[in-house]
Amino acid sequence: MTDQRSGTKGILQRLKDHAGLILFVVAIIIMAVPFHYPVRIVNALTAEPVPGFDIHISAWRVLFEPFTGPLLFYLRAHQPLKEFTILLIWVILLILIVRIIRSIRIIRIKRSIKVPRSRSGFFTSLTTIVLTVSIWLGLLWLIIYLPLPSNTMINQREDTILINTHSHTEYSHDGIISTRGLQKWHKRNGYDAFFITDHNHHQHTLETVRAQENGDFPGTPLIMCGEEFSGSNHMTLLGLTSNFSTGGLTDQQVIDTTHNDGGVVIVAHWFDDERKSIPYFTGMGVDGFEIANQASGLTYNRRIFRDIVHNCTTHGLLMTGAADYHGYGSTCFTWNALEIPGWHQLDPGDKREAIMKLLRQREMSKFRVLLYNDRELPDPAMLPLSPLYTAVSYFRTLNTWQLLSWVAWLVLICLILRRTGRTKQDISSLPALETLSLASSLFLIINGIILFLKARNLTAYNDIYSGYSTLLLASGAGFMACTSFFIWFRRRKKKRTNTLRET
Repeated sequence: MTDQRSGTKGILQRLKDHAGLILFVVAIIIMAVPFHYPVRIVNALTAEPVPGFDIHISAWRVLFEPFTGPLLFYLRAHQPLKEFTILLIWVILLILIVRIIRSIRIIRIKRSIKVPRSRSGFFTSLTTIVLTVSIWLGLLWLIIYLPLPSNTMINQREDTILINTHSHTEYSHDGIISTRGLQKWHKRNGYDAFFITDHNHHQHTLETVRAQENGDFPGTPLIMCGEEFSGSNHMTLLGLTSNFSTGGLTDQQVIDTTHNDGGVVIVAHWFDDERKSIPYFTGMGVDGFEIANQASGLTYNRRIFRDIVHNCTTHGLLMTGAADYHGYGSTCFTWNALEIPGWHQLDPGDKREAIMKLLRQREMSKFRVLLYNDRELPDPAMLPLSPLYTAVSYFRTLNTWQLLSWVAWLVLICLILRRTGRTKQDISSLPALETLSLASSLFLIINGIILFLKARNLTAYNDIYSGYSTLLLASGAGFMACTSFFIWFRRRKKKRTNTLRET
């Protein structure tokens, strides 16, 4: 009887020790099962799911879901940089709150035993915040630059192809990806063809298209020549076949020159700042407007969205979705689906002409803008609460295997901590944060050097490599110096304390 009681007490004590873990697992199961939000491909115009398209979830992502899943979910956020920055603010505020509560408790204890107050709490809080910012910067660049195993599109329609009408290489002033890297990204995300629309020039793209035609460049996906012209508003010039300069030309001259070259003109992300008016561009003879742009966010003002759609429907113009990919991150969440029967039997030249024919004729009946949908549209006013909203939205999307991955990793981490005698406090301790900060700082420095080396060969086209390399090198070196100082100071203080105890 005594053994049974002691056994029951032992079980209850273990449950109590792991109450936080158990509650967390129960919470994510509730969010993922009864409140599950299915990830799906929807029509940008109707927001309804589109049959024939599915989502592929990488086995690598599932295996490391607790580490890669949240990062990828942030990458697909409607305002990823803002939301990730707000997350940092939340973490810093949480650190300050915890430190204040601990300080109050320590002060009370010291008062009760009449021990002099210490000011080390402030320095510890400052140290923790600096280390947290350092780790945050490393995570941010990791999300941006590393090819994380993102979910991709599966096209199950035989006579439907997927194209992107807007993308940039490092030959754009704001691009951070090579031409080959850009092609690999499009292939990974299910595209059959894509336009390179580097800013205000297209000579390099024409050379790439010719190299692909001659077999000197990988044949899939199909690369098509375009340019993004910075006029009254940005416009993508698609299907260019001759090299001409748009420098110094007016909007009308650029539109006319593009049409004379057999191309089409799409007004790009007009909803960003609404320069000029929709009738202004319609009157000059543009062929269409972007109604979705991944780089600008997919949830701009719905009144503006309806105005663009109404104008395009009334005047028979194209409505396109743009990945507007510059090399930031591995995710993709917009495609253009075109119906082109017999696509796979066509040679590259006929494929290019089939796409351009459909664009020139503005056949929206054979054209759909598809969006990756994994969360409900957030209220912009709720942006300060985005860490809570994003966490709940993320866990709602998990499937059974992703959920099992979370549970398995949590149990594994708990077992490792128990075997090694470590605690949760050890993970969030200063030595642990210092180690992560040093790793983050080194990661930033290495990437700064890589971008610096790339910048030397692209000075005529790219100015973001030099800017980013300076930023990464300075921040990496600065945080490494701060972390090294914190480590030295902490060890010096510990040594003094030990000396005092000995004496």
